[in-house]
Amino acid sequence: MRRKKLGNATIVALIVINVALWLFFPPIDDHRENFHIQYLGEVFSTSALLLMACNVLLSLRPRFLEPFFGGLDQMYRTHKKNAIMVIVLVLTHFFIMSLGGAFSLGISLGKIALIGLLVSAMLALAPRIPFIGAGINLKYHQWKFIHKFIGIFFIVALLHMHRIQNLLQTTPVVQIYVLSIAYSGEALYGYKELIQPLVKKKFPYIVQSVSRLNGTVIEISLKPVKQALSHLAGQFMFIDFRGEKSLSEPHPFTISSAPNSEHLKLTIKASGDFTQRLYDSLEPGKEARIEGGYGMFNSKHASSKQVWIAGGIGITPFLSWVRGFGGALEETVDFFLTVRVPEEALFLDELEQAQSENKNFHLHLHYSNRDGRLTLEKIVQSSGVVSDKEIFLCGPLPMTLSLKSQMLAAGVPAASIHYEEFSFR
Repeated sequence: MRRKKLGNATIVALIVINVALWLFFPPIDDHRENFHIQYLGEVFSTSALLLMACNVLLSLRPRFLEPFFGGLDQMYRTHKKNAIMVIVLVLTHFFIMSLGGAFSLGISLGKIALIGLLVSAMLALAPRIPFIGAGINLKYHQWKFIHKFIGIFFIVALLHMHRIQNLLQTTPVVQIYVLSIAYSGEALYGYKELIQPLVKKKFPYIVQSVSRLNGTVIEISLKPVKQALSHLAGQFMFIDFRGEKSLSEPHPFTISSAPNSEHLKLTIKASGDFTQRLYDSLEPGKEARIEGGYGMFNSKHASSKQVWIAGGIGITPFLSWVRGFGGALEETVDFFLTVRVPEEALFLDELEQAQSENKNFHLHLHYSNRDGRLTLEKIVQSSGVVSDKEIFLCGPLPMTLSLKSQMLAAGVPAASIHYEEFSFR
């Protein structure tokens, strides 16, 4: 198994082990009414607790876990899927318990946990769900505030479990397994809210320059106050700005400068409240704090034949790669940049210069207003067969998923397709 799949496999294993322990070490049948219904209901509820504990760990953004998921963006995908599964499991648990007449909620805590988890999770997930998110326009700080309550209702759910006469208490093996993980999740939640903000290492920077490249995109250059952030080409980081409340919440952005650059550069498109405020009001001299770097979108460990595909502002990790060439490019790269109109082809001079200096770097421009959508057929026409190449995609999620689907259908191995999903930002 590839290492980047071990994280998700471990979470699945935790749930499978939970179910297996309930089967091999069943609770004592005390002849209570609807024993088997309650038995099934507790299998669902304990599985939900385990997933919530896993999500608390993922929310800490531990960098050591990135290789086991394929990057922080993939960890966030797992976090979202876990949250959806928790909703399903909790609803199923309460439906099953109501069938057995055990819906006397100790029960009030169970009601609080159920309603609180559902409302908090739905609001937290809404911005990430197509169609639903369009009708719920939460500000980032509002989304973050609501997200904190999921951990609180996780604790309420545990209190509910202790206040009722449950079957878990009659099967010590399962009880030790479930509670050890659940209590660890509680402890991590306390650490996240109370201790991590005080100990998380952040690097102070000063905004050196702000260049508004067109009507929506800015490039920010930052200089370290003391120690510079250590990062790899293509990684992203979280940044917040001091002295202005509206810019004080940490947001993730891809680093577009090379790792060995004196200044750290961010290329940002105004596509939301925070980024619009950056575009409108950010000026040189502003103090910033940076945390990172995160992500495993890296071409250095790939094969010698590569295809890079950037859509719009998805050019940012590739800019970092190009700016980090340093000399002759060893790999053979076909770089496809797709934008709507020529005016949106930012950094074109820089890319063309990189092409002139590196014979293995081939730039292909695609203007969707003129050429239509970029397809695999058009890519093959310009770069040749891609089945023996490593593919790197970054851009709008519909474009990324469409091209990935076309490549898989054409026989490109899934392991050869790499993409950074920055829609979670």
